[in-house]
Amino acid sequence: MKRYALTLLCWLTWSAVQAQLILGGSVVSEQNLPLAGVKLTVQGTSTSTSTQSDGSFNLPTDQPLPLTLLVSRTGYAPERVRVRNSNFRAIEVRLKAEVVIPESTLSSASEPVDEQAISGVTVETIRAHAAANSPALSPADALQYTNGVDLLTSSFLFKSVNMRGFGSTTNGRVVQLIDGMDNRSPGLGFGFGNVAGLPDLDVETIEVRPGASSAQHGPDAILGLMQTTSKSPFDYQGLSVQARLGANNVGKPGFGPKMYSDYGFRYALVLNERFAIKVNFQRLTGTDFIADDYADRSTTARPGFFATDAGRSGVATGITFRPGIDPNTSFDYDGVNIYGDDVNNGGVFRYPATYANTTLQNQFVTRTGYRELDVLGNQGKVFNNRANASVHYRFGNSVEASLGWYFGNGNLIETSAFRNYIPDYRRHQFKAELKGDNFYIRAYTTQQQAEGWNIGQTARAINDSWKSLNQWATEFGLAYVENKVSIGDARFTANRGRYLPGSVDFNRVRNAFATTFNTDSIPGLPRARGLRFRDNSQLWHYEGMYTVAALSELVELTVGASFRRYVLASGGTLFARQANGSEYTIDETGGYVQAAKTLALGAVTIRPLLAVRYDKNQFVNGGFTPRASVAVQAGIHVFRASWQSAFRNPSPQQLFGLTPAGIAGDVGGLRAAYRAAGLDTNRAYRQSDAVAYQRNPSTATTPQSLTLSNAPLQTETVRSWEVGYKALINGKLAIDASLFSSRYTNLITPEVLYQPLSATAGATALLTPASYRTLLLNRNSPNDFFVRGASVSLDYNFARGYTLSGNFTHQVGLVTLRNAAGAVRNDLSGTPIVQRPTSDPAVTQLGRTYFNSPANRYTITLSNPYLTNRLGIALAYRWTDRMWYEQGVTQGDVWVPAWGSIDAQFSCKLPEFKSVLKLGGTNLFNTYYAQGYGLARVGAMYYVSLTFDELFK
Repeated sequence: MKRYALTLLCWLTWSAVQAQLILGGSVVSEQNLPLAGVKLTVQGTSTSTSTQSDGSFNLPTDQPLPLTLLVSRTGYAPERVRVRNSNFRAIEVRLKAEVVIPESTLSSASEPVDEQAISGVTVETIRAHAAANSPALSPADALQYTNGVDLLTSSFLFKSVNMRGFGSTTNGRVVQLIDGMDNRSPGLGFGFGNVAGLPDLDVETIEVRPGASSAQHGPDAILGLMQTTSKSPFDYQGLSVQARLGANNVGKPGFGPKMYSDYGFRYALVLNERFAIKVNFQRLTGTDFIADDYADRSTTARPGFFATDAGRSGVATGITFRPGIDPNTSFDYDGVNIYGDDVNNGGVFRYPATYANTTLQNQFVTRTGYRELDVLGNQGKVFNNRANASVHYRFGNSVEASLGWYFGNGNLIETSAFRNYIPDYRRHQFKAELKGDNFYIRAYTTQQQAEGWNIGQTARAINDSWKSLNQWATEFGLAYVENKVSIGDARFTANRGRYLPGSVDFNRVRNAFATTFNTDSIPGLPRARGLRFRDNSQLWHYEGMYTVAALSELVELTVGASFRRYVLASGGTLFARQANGSEYTIDETGGYVQAAKTLALGAVTIRPLLAVRYDKNQFVNGGFTPRASVAVQAGIHVFRASWQSAFRNPSPQQLFGLTPAGIAGDVGGLRAAYRAAGLDTNRAYRQSDAVAYQRNPSTATTPQSLTLSNAPLQTETVRSWEVGYKALINGKLAIDASLFSSRYTNLITPEVLYQPLSATAGATALLTPASYRTLLLNRNSPNDFFVRGASVSLDYNFARGYTLSGNFTHQVGLVTLRNAAGAVRNDLSGTPIVQRPTSDPAVTQLGRTYFNSPANRYTITLSNPYLTNRLGIALAYRWTDRMWYEQGVTQGDVWVPAWGSIDAQFSCKLPEFKSVLKLGGTNLFNTYYAQGYGLARVGAMYYVSLTFDELFK
């Protein structure tokens, strides 16, 4: 009996040893440099892991020896490594770099795939280890080093991703996905940046695809796609912790510097070979970048804004307006980040032509405004919480089910028509997914809570609550005329008793407007409405994809379909409502089919691909988006070419956007929206038609009011072709270049209108700024837009681990102006405007085109993550060309200057503690710049961080 017991004990002990077998080793390149992010999988199982920053790995398995490890990383030839008793703790793998032909595009409206799964299009990928080795503070910030990507920073946490023209602080033409889920606001139609992104420690890859992508990823990916993929708990296990401290706003007199902190953790646990869980959390607190441009506003709303050539019948040749900085010497000073003094938002008074003093006859005089920082009243403080949790279960080796929760919460400043402050944004996303090698089924919902208020309108309301504009202007005029004082002294006299920032009265009035919805009256303030808006809209999305395995020998055929529903919920503060008072819902459906085939013809491999999808929004006509592409590999050279189409459905705000009576803002393009705004009974006037009349009403032609068309809003469309080339030469020089051209039609652009506050006032209301409001009406532009450009990126690996990288992007926007009937328009000298630059003054004189993109940008990076076995460095220089910028109501129209930034980081690996210490900064020399007009001015960000990775694994 004892013998049997001893035998059983030995067997159990051996079984336990087998169950706890831990494989270990390292992966290096041909140059003997450690490779991070390499995936290792035990063949025949789902057990896998990834290498750490020093190339090392540990992989628990219950499989008996010998076994085979599958080793892979993008850009390197995969390897199969045999593991035996003699080497299971000292496995050494050397990967060889190679360029491979792209595989099939087996993706639907939001399927995250690797760049090697993209046929015939440009793809840029940021991996976790690459982001960690860059000077960027976060993986999302590493986008600024990516070829073809422009970031517009509205605030510390809110950065809009732009590609291939038509840049925007709220770009809804670039689809942003997180683990296959649309990251955009359900109602407003744009992404909230990193406020609701993944925690940094859970980001595995960020993939960027510039250009039309609707055929693979559904409507709205008209300019490009950004996919962020989280780390699998099966591949990245254990506890990771990160702590970062830093400072910004350095050199701000009387304000900076300000400290910020950023903490996070990630924990993933594999309970057995099939079941795994993970949880993540990150919290950031600090002080925002400050919008503190106090120069006089440059805007086409100012009469006499353009310099004109009398010999060409007044055609614009440039900007005659020269911004000043002193309200004491300027009648109509309008500070960029000072509000309540806005010339196009009720902050200016026009003295009549019969005024007693000739100096003030027909003169515009702005009242004194408040700085953005004063109106906010929070000293620029920002916070952000991000979290997610998920459970994963694997059925066999190829099917995985998962349930996930994603959360984002924080405060931010958003810039569209105005600067809007959202003090406590909250978003939950819930996802259920089942996926295998050739299919997936996914369902998710976005639940949002967003309330905020308009900074500029609040400043105006504070002024008006203290003293009406007419009363203020009367006192200013009396002081200036009777007392014969200077402009500054006249302002001082009219401002006596004004609510001072931070005072009890100032805070009381600001809070009253900021906390009362714009549909409600404010107690104690007669005829005053609040300025708070709400967007608690929801999104419900369902989709699936299937690759027909039975046809795999003949053709790779993939089909897919999707359905989504938007449930608007603003209580009438942002969106028009139905006649019965209920909120609108919006349904969208879509489906696609794709066929691809890899053909081996001797030493050449060719892969053609065809795809087409159809999508329909219930309020807009549907459309097909075909795509054709081909990739050809000959040795180390890969050539690609594609022709693609894409379309974009209007966002819910562009369909049903509403600004309550008397308030400036956006109006949707559907008849229900502009009826709710009164535009059918109280017609508005184009700003471009009104400016000349406002400047000199006695000689200019009286503008005609705008008759709105009953034609429905149309989807935006683009037709684009692209050719490209990539290669890896001698395992050292990587080249990726592309050339592209696109034509856009039916772009939805906001047209600036002036609507009299009284339906009977007519055009004469335009002569009194307080008698009309400024609206941005979303309409299909009749113009044809063209974007042409090229990009190239080069990476060269020197000896001893040094890499020199660089990328350059050139893009130019052209426009052919057309009238509502489709005929080509002429400039004011009678010359047709056909494919002229969007920044041409003769074009901008006739209205905005919103191209908002620099012609040139480049980045140069020198890095060595393996300077020694512990030390690493990275040094980068970013440069962006000047750009003609058109934005909103209270932003303006201006040439934003070119800017450059030097960034650097120094890292030290501490393998005994599984940690990395990092010291660095962006914009090291603290040269402040703004990436758009009226946006926060970005200075240096200095930081130190400590990351502990995969503890307790």
